[in-house]
Amino acid sequence: MVLKIEETSRSSRHEVKLLNWLDGKLPVPAIIEAETQYGYSFLLMSKMPGDMVCTGNSLENMEDTVRALVSGLKMMWQIDITKCPCKNTVAEKLVQAQYFIENNLVDIENFEPETLGPQGFSSIYDLFNYLEQNRPKEDLVFSHGDFSFPNIFVSGRGVTGLIDWGYGGVADRWQDIATCNRALRKKYSKYGLYSEKEYLKYKDLFFGELGLEPDEEKVRYFNLLDELF
Repeated sequence: MVLKIEETSRSSRHEVKLLNWLDGKLPVPAIIEAETQYGYSFLLMSKMPGDMVCTGNSLENMEDTVRALVSGLKMMWQIDITKCPCKNTVAEKLVQAQYFIENNLVDIENFEPETLGPQGFSSIYDLFNYLEQNRPKEDLVFSHGDFSFPNIFVSGRGVTGLIDWGYGGVADRWQDIATCNRALRKKYSKYGLYSEKEYLKYKDLFFGELGLEPDEEKVRYFNLLDELF
């Protein structure tokens, strides 16, 4: 079992709603007990099988891992969103982002180096205005909301577990694509786990398995939007 403890928030409430709704639809933890007390959320869940994507075994077999990531995305996109209890559209995220900015909850120290500064935006307000004025046309699907390596468990070419559902729900298809592609790039650029040539190979494999051409504008938009969370 795993016990998750965090301050009670919109995302902690969403996670409980989505885990209940996703039972039988996706490989997600089963809720054993969920309580809130003194401003904190306590969520006791079953443990997921398989290897976390950010661990050694998965990183040593990246071609299988990339195919597993794609299978996870396609699995989520097959879910009927008509009765999904949570939304995470661009409009919803911008409302949350504005709240975070106004209440000094944005961690600027965690931004990518190019986001702010001479080659980027002058401030988080400048970034927010850009995001407001350049909202993309959305292709809505069921989305994890943070489809990054620590939240995905795999075995071979299949996904065995998906955790951390605080920002899941109805959202643009490219929300999760952008996050996953950024994770692939970070393993090259930030952690040096493989070469640039290998990263480009994995990127080509990723989009090839998805059957999509990279939409660089949407990838950049959703990566910038996620800076505020």
